[in-house]
Amino acid sequence: MIVSASNVQEAIQRAKDLGASKVLLQLPDGLKPRAFGIFSELSKHFSVVISSQSFYGACDVGSMDTYSRVDCIVQLGHTEIPNLRYPKPIIFIEHLYERDARIEASAFQILRSRGYSTVGLAFSVQYRQVAEGVREALEALGLRVLVGGVDGRMKYPGQVLGCNFSAIHSVQAMVDSIVVVSTGTFHALGAQLSTEKEVFIYDVSEGSLRSMREEADRFLRQRFAAISRAAGARKVCIVIDTKIGQYRPSLAAVVERQARESGKEVVTLATDEANPRDYENLMCDAVVFTGCPRVPIDDGGKFSMPVLTPQEFQMALGIKKGRYVLDEIVAVDTQ
Repeated sequence: MIVSASNVQEAIQRAKDLGASKVLLQLPDGLKPRAFGIFSELSKHFSVVISSQSFYGACDVGSMDTYSRVDCIVQLGHTEIPNLRYPKPIIFIEHLYERDARIEASAFQILRSRGYSTVGLAFSVQYRQVAEGVREALEALGLRVLVGGVDGRMKYPGQVLGCNFSAIHSVQAMVDSIVVVSTGTFHALGAQLSTEKEVFIYDVSEGSLRSMREEADRFLRQRFAAISRAAGARKVCIVIDTKIGQYRPSLAAVVERQARESGKEVVTLATDEANPRDYENLMCDAVVFTGCPRVPIDDGGKFSMPVLTPQEFQMALGIKKGRYVLDEIVAVDTQ
């Protein structure tokens, strides 16, 4: 994945069109080695500050204090979330992984061997062009390929976020398997948790396809263990994340009421970062995180107490029963 000169020039032109003079530059960790060059180009036209904080996508564009100091924000590597009302202009500059022409249809033979004939195709946004090659390879095997639609959090059909798999939900009744084009397991694991259909990841870095079912089964055992521990919790901390794209105080209020009705002692905490020490200092027995669902899923092991999504906590209270339901963000409250 590269940062091209045209990407930087696009950001410059769009900031000029806004009449900006002060710009905050947000770079994902993978692009920070290019910070000096990008900063140098932007600084020819604007007063620029680079955010040193890690950020997690278009849902996370800084605090209100940050907004007050700049005219616009340039964020590289993500797409906008259409249904968010950003308090300052945000310029999103996408970076697409260059498509590798060596996508072989043979990599997808496992789908045919398992009797699948109709495949749902999804991708994380930087691999959008690669997904087109995957589609061609699947169709070369005689497989029917369906690409899901979008909701208010998505820009492209077939796009998934770590907190939203609506593209998969929209086609799951019409397919017998799902292929997610990405790297690692972040998006693919979430996809498998969001559907009962078998999910495969096409790992762009490896050029290989593998099923996510075994990994999802291991994960679910861990989550149900955390849910079981939380069922006996006496003191519960309910967390509202103040990031603009993760802000769900209305949901937190519902969970707080349910916890109190179940006899729990409850405090509500506002934060923009999930720091385990904060909850240890509160001496709570369990945490319910209403912000990014991936905090409990991916970072739960960092905490000394169980950290649950709202749906998981409702399972601990006995309010929700049946199969595991992944917490997904479709919309947020207005700040």
